[in-house]
Amino acid sequence: MLVLVDDDVEATIAALKAGGVEIITEPQEAPWQPGRTVAEFRDSEGNRMVIGSQ
Repeated sequence: MLVLVDDDVEATIAALKAGGVEIITEPQEAPWQPGRTVAEFRDSEGNRMVIGSQ
């Protein structure tokens, strides 16, 4: 699993969703790190990708 870091997870997920990308987990606070936002989606090959705030 690849983890990407982004300053605006919500906006990036919204753009991916608008482009037809499968969103597995909507942006939410990471249970293991309060204050950090994470979301999960699938890339074009079906791999699970995580995007999180810094």
